[in-house]
Amino acid sequence: MKVRMAKKNAIAGVRTFFVPSRTEEGVEHIVVEIKRDGRTSYYCNCNDYFYRKLPFISTNLWSGCDHVDAVKAAIEGKAA
Repeated sequence: MKVRMAKKNAIAGVRTFFVPSRTEEGVEHIVVEIKRDGRTSYYCNCNDYFYRKLPFISTNLWSGCDHVDAVKAAIEGKAA
């Protein structure tokens, strides 16, 4: 997936990325990376994240969606 980073973020410690949808042509999802207190958290606006992943945040069942995984891979310099 091709990941684009927002040109400007108004809040320190926050980066915004745009990731294209795999299932919907022309749709981009927003992934936000937040670095606070030595921790990094990722949030996505896709339905998979909100309805299937978010309820399990802070548990051992939590995982990110494909868009979050694509952003993490792009940050690490790996192809997603």
